[in-house]
Amino acid sequence: MILFPDAAVWSLALPGGILACLLLAVTGLPFLCLSAQRLAVTQRSSFPDKLARQGALLSALTAAVLVAVSGAVMVRMVQMQPDLMEGPFRVPLLSVPTLLAGSGACAALYLLGWKHIKGSAMHRFVGLAAGIGGIEATASGFSLARALLLPGHPLPSSASAMDTMRALISAPVDSLLWPVLGQSVFVAAGAAGALCLAWLLTRRAKDDFGRDYYNYALGVCARWALGGTLCALPVGVYVLYRAATLTSPDLTALPPLLPLAGTLVLPLAACGLWGTVIRSATPLRHKVGIVSALVLLMVACGCEASTLAYVVRLHAPM
Repeated sequence: MILFPDAAVWSLALPGGILACLLLAVTGLPFLCLSAQRLAVTQRSSFPDKLARQGALLSALTAAVLVAVSGAVMVRMVQMQPDLMEGPFRVPLLSVPTLLAGSGACAALYLLGWKHIKGSAMHRFVGLAAGIGGIEATASGFSLARALLLPGHPLPSSASAMDTMRALISAPVDSLLWPVLGQSVFVAAGAAGALCLAWLLTRRAKDDFGRDYYNYALGVCARWALGGTLCALPVGVYVLYRAATLTSPDLTALPPLLPLAGTLVLPLAACGLWGTVIRSATPLRHKVGIVSALVLLMVACGCEASTLAYVVRLHAPM
């Protein structure tokens, strides 16, 4: 039984998992903002409105960072393998940063239109478009990663852009891609809450909305982080069970134990920290716990990516 993961797999999986966590946060943040803005109307309170505005700024900035990072990764991949841009991977490679750019632009428009179109159907539509762009970027990115890792990728060598994208998502019904995408829905909510928690700590001095507001906003974001992560854990257990059975049907030889355990233990530890924030009357005093929980969630995503990469490396069907 292998205790520690392969160094090459881990070196790629950990940053890949962190980027996936940020991508899911960009996907979940617009929905957090829309939910907060709806609460501002139903509760007739200014606190949710302020939270939505701060979250919209975070969404736009994070999307811009991811566009730059994904562009740099794409350039590096093309330098290492120039034929990527000449073959079937050209459209999928360009689709991820393009969709992220569109999502970031919608988030920026949602933020800039606060004074002019706030409360209108157009404002809600723009916010929803930002979230949908993140969903599309997530689906494209995960499908592309699967196609790049699988031996004998399923992409046609010469086909239209639509045929290529259709082939990209035409995974078998029993593929691990589908439960991973299902799990990402909940992780998106958890990652959005976790990232927004850390973001609020940096805005305390610049946006002086008072201690009562930040006590409220930190509680809301912590509930998003806790609820999303707890909902994702059962799906994650199923994904890991499938990964283990693919590499060893009788479960006598599991994938590397370190990332396998980290995928389950680290989110639970993060949930404990978020629970402390929710129960605390002074959540601003839990800065270390808030930042630590975000790091734990990111590393957990890297652990799961390492386990799935291990499955692919053994040429198991996924």
